[in-house]
Amino acid sequence: MTADFEEFIDALGQVAVDPDTEEMTDVFRDAGFEGAIIDTRFYGETHIRGVPHIVSAVIQLQSEEGAGNALAWLEADSMKPCPRTCAVQIDEVEVDVVPDAWGVHRSQSAEDIEAVGAEDDIPFDAYGIGFTDGSFVYTLDLHGPPGSVSEEQALAIANSLYEQVVDLPS
Repeated sequence: MTADFEEFIDALGQVAVDPDTEEMTDVFRDAGFEGAIIDTRFYGETHIRGVPHIVSAVIQLQSEEGAGNALAWLEADSMKPCPRTCAVQIDEVEVDVVPDAWGVHRSQSAEDIEAVGAEDDIPFDAYGIGFTDGSFVYTLDLHGPPGSVSEEQALAIANSLYEQVVDLPS
């Protein structure tokens, strides 16, 4: 957890698709950043690089409007093409289990990489979902090797998270 704005911007810059530090700073400063928690979990008995992971984040802003603006920036970033490769496929995911949520499926197959990718690209599937509740932004990123994660899993996780946090006191 951090309440340090610069630490947050640095961490966000490491996971954003195409981080524009100046833009991130403006959006989250204007939204009234108060604090954030990022948690990473893996599926399996032993932690190894090739197993599916889920990264979840909770970002507290000063207002519901600020949370909406921050969520809009996160959604726009998630839909950007990767800046260094053309192999990533990007599709919107309909998130009907959580009100006003967005979702994205990002993937790249071995075939995509061979056709238009970079030499060090790795095949993957990833599902990102984001939503707000009051002044809080919630995001999750479920990712792993191709075929190891699914849209259904991501939607179930998002629904479970939403059910746990909806209408908690701010």
